[in-house]
Amino acid sequence: MFQVTTTLDDTVVALRLVGALDLDATAQLRAAVAECFARRPERVVLDLRGLRFCDCAGLHVLLEARATADRIGTELQVEGARTQVARLFALTGADDVFVGGVPRLPPRTV
Repeated sequence: MFQVTTTLDDTVVALRLVGALDLDATAQLRAAVAECFARRPERVVLDLRGLRFCDCAGLHVLLEARATADRIGTELQVEGARTQVARLFALTGADDVFVGGVPRLPPRTV
């Protein structure tokens, strides 16, 4: 199950993601992100503290959000990526794209 909650103020929109961001949830997130950027906020905060799982389809939507933010001149900030999501970001190089809110994980040893 996936939920996205939007909080607005004058210049910042926060999207709180909770649950599992997989292929089935991407349409819901894409709609929330589009609505968010339509407001042309100065900053968008993606709160990932409640996101317990993200697959490549979910990551794709997050990367689309980053590209849209860059294109329209909005700051995009990611906060609170948990271990599974941080690992996905690290393995794909997305941790460099979402600097700040993604903890750097130590390399795994076999």
